[in-house]
Amino acid sequence: MSNLLKKQYKKSKKRKHSVIKEEQSQYLFPNFTSSLETATGLINNKKKKDAIDLGERGLYAKNNKLNDLTGKEWKFATKSVITKVFPLNMQHKLRKQHGGQKPPELCSDLIRTFTKEQMIVLDPLAGVGGTLLGASLCNRKAIGIELNPKWVEIYKQVCSLENIQSQEMIAGDCKIEMKRFTDNYFDFVLTDVPYWHMDQLEKTRSKKMKQSNLSQFNNSHIKMKEEWLKEMQDIFRECQRVLKNRKYLAIFIGDMYRKNEYHILSAELANAIKNPHLALKANLIWYDVSKSLHVYGYPAAFIPSMIHQNILIFRKEE
Repeated sequence: MSNLLKKQYKKSKKRKHSVIKEEQSQYLFPNFTSSLETATGLINNKKKKDAIDLGERGLYAKNNKLNDLTGKEWKFATKSVITKVFPLNMQHKLRKQHGGQKPPELCSDLIRTFTKEQMIVLDPLAGVGGTLLGASLCNRKAIGIELNPKWVEIYKQVCSLENIQSQEMIAGDCKIEMKRFTDNYFDFVLTDVPYWHMDQLEKTRSKKMKQSNLSQFNNSHIKMKEEWLKEMQDIFRECQRVLKNRKYLAIFIGDMYRKNEYHILSAELANAIKNPHLALKANLIWYDVSKSLHVYGYPAAFIPSMIHQNILIFRKEE
């Protein structure tokens, strides 16, 4: 070791460090401890000054522009895996006729995360109105569009039976009906897309699988995945137009096992509709812990039992 390095080493050994202990971890910061308590007090005072104390809910930041969540509620909402069960409530038996309905409570949670009270939500593929029911549960306005009048009628029946004021539900083709709305009109878009080949009958070990109650891709005869993706591109291009800037779009989409191959539809859909002004921000996984397992392929081949869905989160960036 050179004489210069030896001198620097001896000098560093003589230097005093303050040790801050926090939850059994040690950090070395020269000359920091003396001002720690004062700094912490200033930070806490600043937090309280810039926030509203909502008791057990925690502190709500006054500059929160996205939602009405407190800090700790926001933290919980960022979990990438959602383990919410599918409750058999809100006229579930009636809504089940649709076959692709989503829990209104789960829709409500998503709406709370991405909007404030009285903001307007759009569901362009509304089905039996899970998004609209969810919006009603958290005091938001919503507009749904559904091609099949039967599902529109069921939504209205559910509202009547549950004594819920119905939101606006339009019977028609969303690509046409969305043209009614001006640019940058909605605060959030939440929808569940019709799956490619959802209506097909298939066989597993010589037994017919249960046929979906969904109509054949909204009464069309799309057979190729590419056609389905093109249809989705057209729909979400219009959703992007009517969505306000810096606001979010969320899409329920499950992956699929068909013809001895696993199709990651969520990834294919995300790649098809994202663009420089519609950025993919997250892929949340909804794991329905109440969903039953099915044995496919046993004992010859491994085929997954699909008990999760993806929730793609996009944000408009213009």
